[in-house]
Order: sequence, then C-alpha cells, then structure tokens
Amino acid sequence: MVKRKRLLQGILVISVLEMLYYYFIGKNYIFINGLGDMLVYIIVGNVLLFVAYFLLVEKSNIRKKYALIITAYALLVVAPFYFQKHVPSFNVDDAGQIISRTEGGKVVKDRKFSGTIVDYSGLEVYIITLEKKKVISRYAFDPYTEKYYSFAD
Repeated sequence: MVKRKRLLQGILVISVLEMLYYYFIGKNYIFINGLGDMLVYIIVGNVLLFVAYFLLVEKSNIRKKYALIITAYALLVVAPFYFQKHVPSFNVDDAGQIISRTEGGKVVKDRKFSGTIVDYSGLEVYIITLEKKKVISRYAFDPYTEKYYSFAD
C-alpha cells in the first residue's frame, strides 16, 4: 500500500507541475482560451488512477484496473500535447508590431482595453490601440488566423 501511495503522490505532483507550466506559458498570450480542456484531462486521469489504485484491488477487477490505469496514463500524457497544439503563435507584442507596421502610428496603452481579451464576433482577440496623428484607433487581432479588424467599442 505504501508503494501505491507514493506512486499516486508522484503522479499528482507531476500533474500539478504540468498545469503550472502550461499556465505560465499561457500567460505570455494573455491566457487566450485558458488551459481549455487540459485541466479536465488531468483531473479525470488522476481520478481514474485513484479509483484503479485504491478501489479496484480485488483479483476479479484486475482487467478493469488495468483498463483504468491505461486510460489515465493516456489522458495525462495527451493533455500537454493537446494544449501545446492550441497555443497561438502570436502574442500581444507581436500583434502590436504587425498592426503598427501596417497601419502606421504607435501602440499606446489603453485604460479601457489594456491587454484584455474581448469576445469579438465569436472570437477571442487581442485589443491593440494605436495613436496616429492624435487619433486613437483600436484593432482586434485574432492570433489564430493572424488577421486584424478595426474595433469599435
């Protein structure tokens, strides 16, 4: 029983470290879409491991136990790759550079939309504010399609 507890504790620690690592990766992108389904995969994987190790200890449940363990490990291994696939390739600074280069002007801090994510036509976007000849313009940049649109608040 001691080995089971140690193994389960190790898996839980690794899962927490995985979540923290991807949380800080997501912060570079103003956490667009958050962790998504990754938390669900990790939590379900840990619950399945808990059930397999502590509740299915009888000989008659050995197939169920191994099926749960395999499923749990698959979820814990697949979750980071799934999340990494959905991290956008552009962060806010990249978006600001692209828009300022294309539209002219300089990126300024916006008190109302400072680096926030706004739901714009069903998309989560970066709000970039430019100042050009004393005129303030806002643009919504979609990091997945790498396109931007003028944004009216």
